[in-house]
Amino acid sequence: MASRDGVPRYQQIFLLLREKILTRQVPPGARIASEAELSRDFGVSRITAQRALNELAAAGLVTREKGRGTRVRQNSVRPPAIDATTERSAMTAQIIGQSRIIGQSDVRLLAFLRQLAPSHVAEKLQLEPGSDAYFIERIRSSDGTPFCHVLAYVPVEIARTFSPAALESRMLVDLIQETGHQLATAEQIVTAIVADTVLASHLDVLAGTPMLYVARTVYDTDGIPVEYFEGSFRTDKFRMSMSLETDAPIDEIDRTPAAASGK
Repeated sequence: MASRDGVPRYQQIFLLLREKILTRQVPPGARIASEAELSRDFGVSRITAQRALNELAAAGLVTREKGRGTRVRQNSVRPPAIDATTERSAMTAQIIGQSRIIGQSDVRLLAFLRQLAPSHVAEKLQLEPGSDAYFIERIRSSDGTPFCHVLAYVPVEIARTFSPAALESRMLVDLIQETGHQLATAEQIVTAIVADTVLASHLDVLAGTPMLYVARTVYDTDGIPVEYFEGSFRTDKFRMSMSLETDAPIDEIDRTPAAASGK
């Protein structure tokens, strides 16, 4: 069975799970949902779910053992990516029609809490294993239509001064800099994923819909990581425009994180 865009359902599930593994949202050794669970969550047959898991195994990302289920391989790694940071060029993303989109968009705060930092987040923020971080989850909408789902993690000593009201009305970069951390550099990955059932419900799309995914770690002038960010964007409501500038100020990146077009 294929979706409206012609991509088979098993392939959509495979791509979704592959991205979660490669970005370590599902870490090495972790259990992957079973055929029955995938069948229920995505509304597909057991045969379709089985094929998606078999594709993961064929790609060398998981191991499948009777009685133990499907687990992420310990040596699963992201394939080499093209490095677009030669000559210390910094990526500057600019919102098309920024004043209109930002001015008329709404930010809904879903979560702001202190919790144990996931292992991949602790690694990005250079925290000791078992350390806490503040977790921030938000949805941005334009003209009543959600187009962006953001997860952000900020070290406790920085985010303890934030308030829910500020997070619904201000840019996170401004709040961080007000704590005395001047932003300097960032490492960013931009790729494509497909929406799982939770993300699909947040952004009012079908499960399996292609999404733009951005993961970014931001550092201050002392080289200290101050934010880890994961954003998922609707491709029918959002597009990214980039220019490369040598040593571009990092606050330009965060003040204009990407290009949104309200179609």
